[in-house]
Amino acid sequence: MIPIRIVETEREDFDEPVVELWMENEFVGMVFWDGSSTIVQIYPAGDDDIHDLEIRDLFRALEMAERIVDPLAFDQVDGLIELGGGRAQAKREEPEDDWSEEDPSTVELLSEFDPLAAFRSEDGEGFFPKEVAERFVRRCEELRLAVVEMEGFDLITGELKARPGLELVVRPQPVMSAAEFCSHANATALDHLTGWPVRDSLVVAFVVQQQDGETIVA
Repeated sequence: MIPIRIVETEREDFDEPVVELWMENEFVGMVFWDGSSTIVQIYPAGDDDIHDLEIRDLFRALEMAERIVDPLAFDQVDGLIELGGGRAQAKREEPEDDWSEEDPSTVELLSEFDPLAAFRSEDGEGFFPKEVAERFVRRCEELRLAVVEMEGFDLITGELKARPGLELVVRPQPVMSAAEFCSHANATALDHLTGWPVRDSLVVAFVVQQQDGETIVA
């Protein structure tokens, strides 16, 4: 299923931002504030077709969209901090940190993939099935985030078992710009990942680097 991506836009007939919903290059709908509540409009697909939307992905996109278009959304601090699963919980325990100040690309990535984790450790680290992991890397490339560490495990009866040889660490190269390194890291990660075994028990953990150089555990 192609994930829904959101695009914030300004339109002449609207006082607040409007969020468009897209699946690759296909327009799905839009979310906007009508002065008293948040409205979502879903448009039919072309050629009398219909849009098949994965319900958790739709909820994720609508939640993000509401926080953009609703002028009161940022007053709801608890809801805002919900993003990021276990990592968000850690931020809640540190009052000086404000999740709204995080890199928007990181917020979008985490909110999109947190529900897709097959397993989460006690500290919030996510482990993703291989199919989801491949989508994760491609999404990082779209958001200009670099996968700098990747490790494979087998998830067996709720327990993680490390698998030697299923590791990757990509370090910055002095001759590369930040943009070049991002593409290099993601291409390297995807190349390694596609060569890893195909089995239902395989899950993958990631460390991602933002454009400002900070790294996060997904």
